[in-house]
This record gives sequence, C-alpha cells and structure tokens, in this order.
Amino acid sequence: MRWFILIICFIAFSTQSEAEEDIIDRDSLAVLLAEVPVETLVAKLGDSLFSPPEDKARILRDAYGVPHIYGRTDVDVAFGFGYAQAEDHLLQMLKNFRQARGRLAEVEGASALKLDEMALRWRIHSVAGERYGVISEETRQYIAAFVGGINHYIEIHRQVLPQWVRDVQAVDVVALARWILFLFAEQTGEPELARVGLTTTVPKLPGSNQWVVGSSRSDSGSPVLAMDVQLPYTTPFQLCEARLISDAGLNVVGATFFGLPVIFFGHNDHIAWSMTTNEIDVFDLYEERLDPVNPRRYLYGNEKRRVVSRQVKIGVHSEQGIREVERELRYTDHGPVYKTIGNWAYAARTSMADRVDAVGQLLAMNRVVTLSEFQQALSRLELPVFNVIYGDVTGEIFYVFNGRCPLRSENFDWRTPVPGWTSETEWRNMIAFSQLPQVHNPISDFLQNCNVSPDLVAVDSGLKIDDFPPFLGWGMPNYRAQWIVNRLLASRDIAVGDMRVLLRDNYIVDAEEYKGLIYRAYNRAWPVLHDPNWEIGKAVQILRAWDNRASVESVGTLLFSIWKTRFDSLFAQVPQKRDIFVREKVVLEALQQAVAYMTATYGRLDVPWGQVHHLKRGDRTFSMSGAPSGTEALHQTLTRIEADGTMVIEGGSAFGMVVSLAQPVQSWSALAYGNSEDPESPHYDDQANLQQRNTFKKTVFTTGDLQSVLTDLTTVPYDPKEVERQSLKALWRKQLQTDVVAPDSTNTEPESSIDN
Repeated sequence: MRWFILIICFIAFSTQSEAEEDIIDRDSLAVLLAEVPVETLVAKLGDSLFSPPEDKARILRDAYGVPHIYGRTDVDVAFGFGYAQAEDHLLQMLKNFRQARGRLAEVEGASALKLDEMALRWRIHSVAGERYGVISEETRQYIAAFVGGINHYIEIHRQVLPQWVRDVQAVDVVALARWILFLFAEQTGEPELARVGLTTTVPKLPGSNQWVVGSSRSDSGSPVLAMDVQLPYTTPFQLCEARLISDAGLNVVGATFFGLPVIFFGHNDHIAWSMTTNEIDVFDLYEERLDPVNPRRYLYGNEKRRVVSRQVKIGVHSEQGIREVERELRYTDHGPVYKTIGNWAYAARTSMADRVDAVGQLLAMNRVVTLSEFQQALSRLELPVFNVIYGDVTGEIFYVFNGRCPLRSENFDWRTPVPGWTSETEWRNMIAFSQLPQVHNPISDFLQNCNVSPDLVAVDSGLKIDDFPPFLGWGMPNYRAQWIVNRLLASRDIAVGDMRVLLRDNYIVDAEEYKGLIYRAYNRAWPVLHDPNWEIGKAVQILRAWDNRASVESVGTLLFSIWKTRFDSLFAQVPQKRDIFVREKVVLEALQQAVAYMTATYGRLDVPWGQVHHLKRGDRTFSMSGAPSGTEALHQTLTRIEADGTMVIEGGSAFGMVVSLAQPVQSWSALAYGNSEDPESPHYDDQANLQQRNTFKKTVFTTGDLQSVLTDLTTVPYDPKEVERQSLKALWRKQLQTDVVAPDSTNTEPESSIDN
C-alpha cells in the first residue's frame, strides 16, 4: 500500500505545471530518492563491510564497475551474482535465456528464427527440464539462488522494463549452459556439414590464445598464465567480469557468459585456468537411407525404423504483433535431421546432447585448490570441447585436450557423413578423461595452445597423433602458435609485463610468407605489367616498408588486408593450386583489385590502419590496432567492412587476463569494452580505452585493494520497504530520462502457449 500511495503521488506530481514539477517533483522526490554516498555507507558498516548479514549478499563495485560479491555461503553469493548481472546486463541475459528456450524471435524478429529453430531441434531447454533432477542438490540450490537474484531485480524494476520480460527459472540457466556448449560442439562438425552443403548455426568462431610459463622461466620463480578469450561481441558469447567471495572458501575472479552463475575463465587464490576451442570430434553426421516407399521410415540393418516427427510453432515478432511460424522437426535414432536429399536424410549427433551439469563442473573448478582436484572436476566431461591450460601456486602447469569424445569404429572417416544403416557406426561409450592427450610439467617449462594440435603445446610434449584413436580429432599448426612458441623458447625471466605485451602483440606472422609471394610475382611481371600510374609499384613499395604490425599508425595493414581477402577468394577457385605460375597470376590479380578498391574507396593507398579500423560502442568510436579477419596475429579482430571502407570490429579479444601465481596471487585483465550494457553507465565503454591503449587494469583481488577503489555498495535482497523505495527510484529515473511517467508494464497480452 505504501508503494501504491507513493506511485499515485508521483503521477499526480508529474501532471502539474512545469514550474510546479521542478519545485515538487524534481526537488522533493530527488531529496526523497537521493543516493547515500558510498563513503557514508562504508563508515556506517565499519568492520562488517565485507561480512554481510546472514542470508544476504553484498555487492561491492570497484573503479571499473566490476562486482565483488560477498556472502556467508556460496548460495548467498550466487544470489548477489544474479542481482549484479541483472543490474549490468539484464536484457541481453534474458535474450540469452530466450535463445536457449527457442523464443528469441518473439523479441528479435525473423533474424533470430534460425537460432530458435536450432534450439528447438536439439531440445536444449526440454532436456534441461527433463534431466534437471540428475544435478546435485547443492548445485541446484546454487542455481536457484542465482535465479532468485535476477528475479529480485526484475521485481523491483518491472514497471520500467519491456513487456516481454518474464521471471527466470532455474532450468533456464541449465539450458543456457547447454546452448552455449552446443554451439561450440557443433563447430567440430563443420567438415561433415560442409560435405552436404550445410553450415554451423553460428559462423566459425575466432581463435583464442593461452599459455603458461613455469617457475624456471618467470622472473618471480612462480608460474605466470596468460589468456586471451576471443569471441564475437554478440549474444550469447558476450562476457562479463566478477569476483565471488564466500566465508565457505569461495574466492574466484574472472569472466563468464551473461546468464551463467560461475566463472568460466579465471583464477582463485591457488590456481588459474583458461580454455580455447579445439578440434576434438564430438559431432557426427549420419547418412540415413529412407524407405523409397515410405519416406517416413528409414533402413537400419534388416529393419525399417520410423522417422519421428515433431511440429513446433515459433513466435516471430513483427510490426503487426507476434506471428507464428510452423516447423516440422524430424528425428532418427541418431538425432535430429538436418537435411533431406531425395531418399537420403542427414541426422546429427553430439556427445553433449544429454549433458545438463556444466554449471556443477564449473562450480567445482572455481573452488578447487590443487591440480588433482582440478583434474577430478574436468573428468566429469560436462564440457564437450576445449583445450584447457592450468597453473598453480605450487609450480604445477598442465594441459589437456579436453572433450567428451565418443568411442567409435576406426573403419570410418568421421569427418564425413557416416552410414546410419549399420551398427558399426554406433558409439561405444566415451573416451575417459585419463585417455585424453595431456601434458604435465614439461621439461621446457611452458605450455601453449592457440587452437593447435596437442603435440604442439610444448616442444617436448611427447604427444604423437598415432598414439591416439584417429576419430579423436587433433588439429593443425598455425602462425599464432609458431610465434608464441618461438618467443617463449627464447625467453627466460619472463615478467608479467612481458605477458601483457604478448597478449596484445599485433605482428601479422603470415604477412612474411605472403609478402614474399607478392614480391616474387611482381618482380617477374613488372616489365610487362600494365601499371600506367605506377600504382601497383607504389603498393609493393608500401608493403616492403611495412613492418608487418597491425598498429594504428601502420600504412601497410589495410592494403595487405584488402589484398589478402581478394587473394583468398580468387585462390579458392583455382584448380591448379600447386602451379607456382598460376599462383603468381592470382597474386597479381588480387593486388590489382586491391589497388583499384583502395583508390576508389579511400582515394589513396597509404591509409593508416587506425583511421579505418574501429570499435564502435554506442555513440563512441575507438581506433584500434589488431590484425584483421583473414590474417594471423596474437592480437586479432573479427571485422565487418562497411560501404565507406570502415572496418568495424565485431569480435576478437573479449577477455584478456595475465595471472601471476606467486603468493599472493595477482592478475591484470581487460574486457572488450566495459562491464555494463547500460549506455548511461560510465562502465559501458571504459575498458575500450584499455584495449585502445593495448593495456590492462590491475584486477582487484584483496579486500584492502577493493576498499581503496570502492565506488558502489549494495546489500541484497532488500527488505519490503526498501523494495518499494527502489521501485519508485526506478520510475523516477525513467521519468527524468524521458519526461514521461513510465507506464505500468503489466502485460495484458497472454503468455505465448508455444511449446518448446
């Protein structure tokens, strides 16, 4: 009732004259709703600042808005983490949950239809609900508390939220973890999907970097681990940063995906770990023989089995409202049918299809303090893919080619569609964690994996592809791994600062090889080359003078990037790839095209990279270094070229961190742009400045350091009276932003009955 009266008064105030509004609304309510200075709260709390009351969580934010969530129990911390993520990323997080449920198109429209259809095809949310009970009670309580924090925020702010916002359920969190891991797992099936003209649900993800040096190679005598998680800057791959601290022993910091209650990449006060995508094969495509008489059946041995059909309705937002699109989803015993061609159907299978406890495994990884405990957590195989690198304060370093890989017959090429009509292609359990490629404390005393094969993690890895099943998957070398291996081999007394510089190293290694091709082709052809304005010659001179670095001031990076894009496209169409003269002809043709494009688009060939290579965040634009798409450097970006020639960064370094595993543990980190999705927040783009300067912030990892940079303090859940005040505050802020009283967002439109 108190809340209702305040709202009525608020609405009445807003209908008076502007002068009266200024006197009554903007003064009286501003006083009523004034923020208490954080210094006052700190002084009032005194020694209890970092010890919240029982069943409460305290969210303390540092200078970059990173939430440090304190609680007596892990469950209390989970509640606070849910509330903090809602403060920073609510709408994007809810869209992640909708993706996993197959209901994003209700909000985003037809652009999300493919995602919804795939989530429904794989029953991402349905399986999460059906198997929720196999998750431990401890993990379920933790997830429920996290969801409680999100819903507490929604309850307070419901009047100013879009009408499509709904309360979150615990199963949504489990489904989201399944969805994210499915998208990674499906990427390993790209070769067989391509054989039948299909692509993965999301485009090929950019590579990431990680390495760790042991005690003998660091200047501190303790391991140093570096990670650079490279992802698209879009849902569901966006990352946030947080630190979780409980009296029960939890003390972990790092990054995770919007909507997950655990740290995915990071460190605690004993260990650090990171992950990059690998090529472990966890996705298969089965070629099914359909019955020519009845295509609703398929052949298996001497049997005819039924193709199961399931009709779904997907809501799609449009200007006229939500329209429903019907889809028929079909399944064989192997899995969902991706495509039918004549009398053939192609059904997919992945080893993560029935997994629901990734949150439980990650929570265990957040808590462990020794290598054996970490390995035990990984051995649950809830993460279907990823190279994992580890270091700890005792000097241990470790790598595993991690994944939930099925045991299969060695008589088939599992990177192509395999026969679905024979029992020979059926899976036979999973490869045990102990049988996966792994390296522990190599003599060279460093480990790296920049998306390469396991044998290349160290020069003395001891791993050989022939020692493992051919269906496991392996991977290939790349320039990034070559560059970092050479740097680490040549270095001793490596400092944290050296690691930070390496993470932002923008030397384009493949430019060495390709520039040689350009020089050779040009040197052979220049006497007869049609180049009346000497533009081709000038382009070659620019490339010769270029230092191969994608720095903002570089005048060779753009030219090389434009040439490389055209060369790759042309060369892919050439049948005689081994013919050096054919290759040189393609090199020159691509160079001519690049010169023509740059002259027409920019009016010059010597365009500084930072003039066109930008990260855009809201209304702000940041000139960035970093290697563009299609080239290889440790610091690289995923870019989109616009009509005016601007290279807009859409992905790349999403989270970077360097961890010194001396005691006490210290770290330095940076997100892509900031820890808030609110354009009005100072933390919307404050870390973009770090990336622009190729630097990192010191991670706050002690209570003493936090107290000196504390900018905000919240204790949740609020009591009922404070909920009323916070709700009114949300309305008041909305009016100040729009000069309109926020409408009652109670949705009169019925909840969609679409069944996923």
